[in-house]
Amino acid sequence: MTGKISAYAHSAASYPSKRLEFPYHDGNSWMGVGCDEKSEWVYFGFNSAPNLANDETEDGYNLIRTRIRWNDNVENVSLTQDSGAKFIHFREDAAAILKIAASSTALLELQWHGQQPTYFTYSLNGSSKAISEIRAKCAANK
Repeated sequence: MTGKISAYAHSAASYPSKRLEFPYHDGNSWMGVGCDEKSEWVYFGFNSAPNLANDETEDGYNLIRTRIRWNDNVENVSLTQDSGAKFIHFREDAAAILKIAASSTALLELQWHGQQPTYFTYSLNGSSKAISEIRAKCAANK
């Protein structure tokens, strides 16, 4: 209705490396990049809101400090989750987009409440092309 365009590219669904216990046993996730005419962002989506431990509650959101592995390089990362949301966002989107485009896989470590750390592996094959395609769609709306 507004005529504004946003575009998205996302990975295939990823399942935890070890099955989570009830009530989280059917969880899955995907990694995505989105854009509109003004900005770009990177996120992890989940089929239900992740109930994470070891996070810090801020003003309306949770700060998650964890690790991610881009191909073979492990790094610490800060993510945010709005209270009760099904999405977790990178705090440094531009750096994450560069790593997505240059990597074939990403492995995210998360600590679910009452569970052992769990890992989600995301295939990033074709991500560089997909990012270029959504950028072109968003740029056409400027």
